[in-house]
Amino acid sequence: MRKIVINGKNFIKKNKRGTQRYTCEIIKSLDKYVKNIDIELVVPNVTCELPNFKNIKIVKYGGEITLKGWQYTSFQWYCLKNNGIAVSLSADGAPIIKPGIVAIHDIRYAREKKEKKSLKAKIKNRYNLLINLLIIKNANKIITVSDFSRKEIINYYNYNRDIEIIYNGWEHLKNIKINEDNILKKYKNIVKKDFFFALGGMEKNKNLKWIIKVAKRYPEKLFLLAGPPIDKTNVIDENITVENISNIIHLGYISDEEIGYFMKNCKAFIFPSLYEGFGIPPLEALYFGAKVICSNSTCLPEIYKDCVIYINPYDYEINLDKLINTKVEDSKCLFEIYSWENSAKSLLKLIYNLSNKDM
Repeated sequence: MRKIVINGKNFIKKNKRGTQRYTCEIIKSLDKYVKNIDIELVVPNVTCELPNFKNIKIVKYGGEITLKGWQYTSFQWYCLKNNGIAVSLSADGAPIIKPGIVAIHDIRYAREKKEKKSLKAKIKNRYNLLINLLIIKNANKIITVSDFSRKEIINYYNYNRDIEIIYNGWEHLKNIKINEDNILKKYKNIVKKDFFFALGGMEKNKNLKWIIKVAKRYPEKLFLLAGPPIDKTNVIDENITVENISNIIHLGYISDEEIGYFMKNCKAFIFPSLYEGFGIPPLEALYFGAKVICSNSTCLPEIYKDCVIYINPYDYEINLDKLINTKVEDSKCLFEIYSWENSAKSLLKLIYNLSNKDM
């Protein structure tokens, strides 16, 4: 049985979004089930806080000078010299030569290739397309996070092999302890159940424009946004601006505890995204008991079924009061389907199958 070498670059990142969360939580769960298999988590040799695993060995290797391209240099070389099977739970962290098992969460970069962009953005986009084409071509197994993304990969790349769907999960939320007294002291002017809440980056697909336009139509209602600060250096969609909109408060980056508090105490959590591979924030909001207003685009109806309130993400002329009173199904069924434990077991099955083959 060959050595399994997991790309652990995402473990050194402090603020974990999307693919970073996916990598870290699945590997944490995987550690509980690994038996009789040589498996290592390889991370860049930098100062960082790492988990205490019982069964997975952590190896620090390379990365002392620069982290850029670590997966194509240090991690790549480590896998080759140890004859290991690489496991990368995000495509941007996968080596090109013998990438092994690779998770591709979505192919938004391919969808956006025809849009008007700066020269720098176009070069970056073409680079991503080339790298991902090589990884998909050379990988032993492709993982993705929804049937929507599976079909996208098959159709765009004319891919004729099986793709494994391994979902996101929610159990990390159980570790969040909310101290309401401290949060109420910090946000004195925000009243429980008197605001709408949204969480996300400035990327165009996140469609913050929907929230901004709806907020303008309802000046008496309060909207809270959490995520990267909005300024000229990070705004991808030129239509995103909250300046002079008195009923929008941009909170910037906030803690997991604060996110949990706002999800738990909002009128509704808003997720108007135009494109997602899975879209984990609505699952987190449902865990905290929030009503969720969610786009009906791409994978989202597949993932959230009848448990959220759907909107057309291009329609801003909605009746918000009527909308939030829409009846939905109990979300309990979702937490049984989407679980880091289930995902770890699915990954382990793949690892056992491939490690016993002559690759």
